[in-house]
Amino acid sequence: MLNIAIVDDEEIIRLGLEKMIKRFSSDYRVVGSYEDGAEALAAIGTPDLQVDLIITDIKMPYMDGLRFIELVKEKLPGIRCLILSGYNDFEYARKAIQFGVDDYMIKPVDLQELSKLLQTVDKQLSERRENEEQQALAAKQQRGHELEEQLRKLLQSGGAGEHAAPSLLPELQSGRGAVIVFRTSNMLAHESLLHYLDEIKAMFHHVVVMDNNLIAVLLSVQEDGKQPEKSVRAISLRLMDYMHNRSGGFIAIGESVLPHVGGTWHGAYVEGLTASRHQFYKERETFAMNLKDLPAKAELWKFNMPALDEQFKTACEMLDAQTIKTVIPLFFAEAERGKAGYDEIMHMAGHLFYTLTTKIDGFLDALYELQGATFDFHRTVASHFAMRDLKEWLIAIVDQVVKALEPTRNASSKRVIETVKLWIQEHYREEIELTALSETVFLNASYLSFLFKRETNQTITEYITSVRMAKAKEYLKDRLDLKAYQIGELVGYADGIYFNKLFKKTVGVTPQKYRNQTSGSQ
Repeated sequence: MLNIAIVDDEEIIRLGLEKMIKRFSSDYRVVGSYEDGAEALAAIGTPDLQVDLIITDIKMPYMDGLRFIELVKEKLPGIRCLILSGYNDFEYARKAIQFGVDDYMIKPVDLQELSKLLQTVDKQLSERRENEEQQALAAKQQRGHELEEQLRKLLQSGGAGEHAAPSLLPELQSGRGAVIVFRTSNMLAHESLLHYLDEIKAMFHHVVVMDNNLIAVLLSVQEDGKQPEKSVRAISLRLMDYMHNRSGGFIAIGESVLPHVGGTWHGAYVEGLTASRHQFYKERETFAMNLKDLPAKAELWKFNMPALDEQFKTACEMLDAQTIKTVIPLFFAEAERGKAGYDEIMHMAGHLFYTLTTKIDGFLDALYELQGATFDFHRTVASHFAMRDLKEWLIAIVDQVVKALEPTRNASSKRVIETVKLWIQEHYREEIELTALSETVFLNASYLSFLFKRETNQTITEYITSVRMAKAKEYLKDRLDLKAYQIGELVGYADGIYFNKLFKKTVGVTPQKYRNQTSGSQ
C-alpha cells in the first residue's frame, strides 16, 4: 500500500490528482489533501497519519513547496517527495534535487509519466520495507543466538556467569527457577521436540540447544501452595504424552528445581542432566525423572572387572573376535548390577576402546578407514541414548574392524585379491563401481583399495585399465571388421574419443596404428 499526501493551493488540481491516483491502482491511497505547506507539515508524521509519498506544488501561500520539503525532510528523512510546478525553472529543479526530491513534473501532469513514477516509488518503498524487515529479523535472531550462547555457557560452567543471571533471566526472578533437560535418541526426535516446544513456548522462558541430542528448558514455577517439583513433573508428563509415538524416537527427561538459597542454574542443569542419563540403563523408551528418584549407586570397579579386563586384553592380542564380542556384554552387565553412574559407564567404554586400540595392531587405522577421518570416539559414545545402544555399537565396530584386519593377518589377503582380479576379468565390459566390487569380497571400499595396492603395486583402476587394454589389443588384431570405437565399447568405454586417448597413453600408439602394426607383422 502506497500512502500519498497531496499539497496544492488549487482544489481542482488536488481533486484531479486524487481521482487519477485512484484509477492507477487500488494499492495507492490518498491519505491527506492540503492547500498549503504549513497545514501539511502540521499533519504529516503524526501517529494518526502515515505518509510514504508527498506530491506538492511549489508556489503556495504561507509556505512554498521547497521550504515545506526542506522542513518535512528534517522531520521525516525517509519520506519521498514529488514536485509539481507550472514553471520549467532550472533553479527550482536544482534546489529540489538538493532537498532529495524524487522527480520534478511540469503541469499539466502527464498521466503515463505520473503512473510510471508512482510504480517506481511503490516498488522502491516495498523493497526498502522488505529489507528493513529482513534486517530487523536478522538482528532479532542474532540477539536470540547471543542470548542462547550466554545461557548455554551459564548452564555448562556457571561460575562468574551466575552473577549475570538476573540480567539474562529477569523474567525468571519471580517464583522458583527450574531446568528440564531432554536427551533425544536421534535427530528426528530432537527436531520433533524442538517443534513442539516452539508450539507451547508460552509455558517456558528459554529453550537452549546444548548439543545434538541435548535440549534444556528454563522456566519459573510459582509455588501457590503447591510443591514446585509437582508442577515441573506435570509439564514433563505433558511433553511425554505428546512425544509418545510421534517423534520417531525416544526422549529422556531430567528435572531440577532451584532451591531458595544457594542454588545455581549450572547446578540445576547438572542435576537435570544426571537425572536424564539414568535412562541409560533402560531399554529404548521415554521417561521423566528427577535426582531424588535415582537409586543409590555402588562403586563400579569393586566388581569382577580385573578378571574380565585380563580376559578382554588376551582376546584382543589374539584377535579372537568371538571372545571379544562375548566379554563386552559382561562388562555392561557388571556395570548395571553395580548401579554404576553414567560417567562411570563412559569411563568403562573409554577403557575398552583404549584396550582395543593398544592391543590390536592396526585397529585405529582400520577404524578410521571404516568410519571416516572425522570419527570422534567420545562424541560418538556420548551420542548413544541407551546402554544397549552403546554396547551394540562397540560389538559392531569390533566385528567390522576385525573383519577388516583379518586379511592382513594371514594369507587370505592374497585370495581376496585373486577373487577381485577374477571378478574384474569377467566383468571388464561393465561399468565397475568400487563399492560394488568391495561388496563381492565383503570389505570396506577404502580398505580394499589399500589392500589391492599393497599386494599388486597397482591401483584397482590401473588393473581394470590393463585388463581392458589387453582385451582391446586382442580385438584389434582379430576383429578387423570392427572400428576402434566399437572395440572401445566392447571393453567398457562408451566414449570412443576417451578410449583412443587412454589406449595411446597406455600402449604408446593409437588403436589404428596398433592395428596397422600388428596387421603388417602377420
